[in-house]
Amino acid sequence: MVSKMRFCLLLLFILPGFADTLAQDQAPVDPKMDKLNKIYRNLEYNTSAFDDLREKWIVIDPVLVRAVFNKFLVSNALRIDGKKPKLDFVKEKVQDIYKGEVFIDLRKRYYDDEIDLFRFYSEDKILKNPEALDFFFDPVEDYVRIQDIVGQENYNLLKAQRYAFNDVSKTYYDEKLAYKFDINFSMLDPYLTFYNFTTNDKNKYLISAFGRWGYDNIAIPGWFSPALNAGIRVTYIDRILNNRPNDVFTFDVGMGIPVSQPFVDKLVPHGKRHFMTGQNIYINLKGNFLRYAGDYWKDYDILLEGSFSLNTFEPGQIKHVSELSNISSVRNYFNLGIERRNFVDLESFGFLGAALGFGLYDVQDYTLDPSQPALIELPAAGGKSKFFVQAQGIISKDDALFAYTLAPTLFFNTAETNLYYGFNLSFLISNSFGFTFKFYNGTALGSDPLP
Repeated sequence: MVSKMRFCLLLLFILPGFADTLAQDQAPVDPKMDKLNKIYRNLEYNTSAFDDLREKWIVIDPVLVRAVFNKFLVSNALRIDGKKPKLDFVKEKVQDIYKGEVFIDLRKRYYDDEIDLFRFYSEDKILKNPEALDFFFDPVEDYVRIQDIVGQENYNLLKAQRYAFNDVSKTYYDEKLAYKFDINFSMLDPYLTFYNFTTNDKNKYLISAFGRWGYDNIAIPGWFSPALNAGIRVTYIDRILNNRPNDVFTFDVGMGIPVSQPFVDKLVPHGKRHFMTGQNIYINLKGNFLRYAGDYWKDYDILLEGSFSLNTFEPGQIKHVSELSNISSVRNYFNLGIERRNFVDLESFGFLGAALGFGLYDVQDYTLDPSQPALIELPAAGGKSKFFVQAQGIISKDDALFAYTLAPTLFFNTAETNLYYGFNLSFLISNSFGFTFKFYNGTALGSDPLP
């Protein structure tokens, strides 16, 4: 009898609360409250046109996610389509939080630092992409409401970003496309962006000073090259909001400057090296020109590089030689290639790509006699022109936190039957600090020695 009385008393307490909750979930929206909500929304300055440029980030700190989620539980603020979620579903998400599989997606207002979007989400365990995100509760889109739920201390912590987080803002301007200013301290490929402007069609132009030491496409890296090519680079970005690497076109034009070579074979007169015997003009062009031929080619870049001698120096103008000597010089060089960097998606490792190319270069042998007014050309036994083919694999990742490129390369000189191989490795941390490594070697497959 006592048990039955206790059960009845328990029902008296639970049923009214359950009935109120059910009535609240099923009750129609109060027209007055709906009108007040619209007035409140209209009071805020509308910045919808800048939604994609608002600062966005995700909270990945499991302790903070737990603390904030608990605030939502205590405040009874979790909703799905405007209704309270079922208890079993909430328990399921609590288990996901225990496993560290729940994160918080946040966005600030465009004109100040207040958070105007808050939502919990989890990632698909197989598909790691934005389309596979599960935002399982309704978002909270008012900073006053967010403060009321999480409390002022947690709100300030979220806003100040003093915890483990990832910035996912659309910050093209500083990170990906060198929107205003960019500088690269490198002995092999330095450049400095010093001017930029944007057209009415949202196209961007960057003007830079550049240097290029060496011709990698014919296996003559900087430390074996007699000239540093320097000049002006024009970078064209087709509609800046696209932020796709193959919407960037670069054009370099410059002239060679004689430089010394740090690594020389001392056992051979003047080493295994080439000399700069005339003033040259250098051009380098890269861009997705094939996209105009059809959508199939939109991911392919054309690479065009060349150096052409305009004159021939007198013996006294040849740097680093002051005695009677036989020397050689690369007079003209031309390379044409095609490249695609996204053949295979390697998920967190970036993309797998490839490049193919071919070209020609002329090697002229001279006798340098300081007592003569001009260089004396020597006949070439196998012809001056050298034809080569090139194949390259590319593993690359373009990320704001860590970007890298690994490019193993093979070269084959058909005229001399020589095989060259090597790789280029470069990485950059936070778009500010990094290194470049280059390695080349060769094997003489025929009777001709390596140059």
